[in-house]
Amino acid sequence: MDPLTHSLSGLAGSYCLPSVTKRQKLFCFIAAILPDIDNFAALFGKEFYLQHHRGFCHSFIGGLLLAYLLVFTFRLFDKNINSFKGFCVAYCLICLHLFLDVITSYGTQLFFPFSNMRCTIPCVFIIDIFFTSVLLICVILCIFYKKKRRLVAIICLYFIIIYPGYNKIIQLIQLERSRTVLEKSIGSFNKITVLPALFAPLNWKIIVEKESTYELYHFPLMASINPQKAHIFKKANIKSFILMAPDVKFFKSYDWFVDYPAVKYQKINKKDCITFFDLKFVTVIPWFKNLQNFEKMPFKLRIFLDKDKKYISYSFL
Repeated sequence: MDPLTHSLSGLAGSYCLPSVTKRQKLFCFIAAILPDIDNFAALFGKEFYLQHHRGFCHSFIGGLLLAYLLVFTFRLFDKNINSFKGFCVAYCLICLHLFLDVITSYGTQLFFPFSNMRCTIPCVFIIDIFFTSVLLICVILCIFYKKKRRLVAIICLYFIIIYPGYNKIIQLIQLERSRTVLEKSIGSFNKITVLPALFAPLNWKIIVEKESTYELYHFPLMASINPQKAHIFKKANIKSFILMAPDVKFFKSYDWFVDYPAVKYQKINKKDCITFFDLKFVTVIPWFKNLQNFEKMPFKLRIFLDKDKKYISYSFL
């Protein structure tokens, strides 16, 4: 999720404490956003960021270390902080951070370093205005409505858990609705996936996987899917380039990262270029997609070939 949502979850958590001080609020605020310290990986380049963001710091094991370091740092300035209670509070808020990342399509490596599998239950869009607004209102109520602030904070934390569950139910309903319509209209396909789109649960993205193509559809909650308005993309085969350029280790990392790899053939600076991208970053909402420039789409891999279709170089955008 976005930093604001993580921050608000930490503040809501602080108001669940029996009595909260400014230092405790700061402690909870930092704990809730602490896993995102690995955003500094971007300082070492986009490739390093792709490989290490949402890695160790976004795992259960990494969370233990982060919680310990946070308590250790605060105790340097205040010896009265209870180490065990502080650690428990910090780790709970760090795990809440992990939960908020798992419910997006990006996912996170919960079991790193034992496994680099990205765990994801993609039922909430990466930026959910309704979700964040409710958290913001709850935190404001906690600030000004002191008599019931703990009750409001507890309700807020329950909402953080319940809202994704509600979205998941809607997602499953949309899956069955889209499957029923598309099986009749487009025939057979390998797989169908429903992902949250901007302003979910009102908007959803349908990804239909066929043998050599993907078909994308916009599926509003209060409307029916239109099989005539498919966005068709050619499926990518990144593994062939892994074999073509075995010394380029990043190709394996990119293949691990993408979930719905598509490909676009281009001519750039008079060179043949194959651009790979992930369909989870493609917007299908009609009134929004025109604002999305393909050249600005994140996490694109470009591979340049010579006249004999042999590998020359690559760039990651």
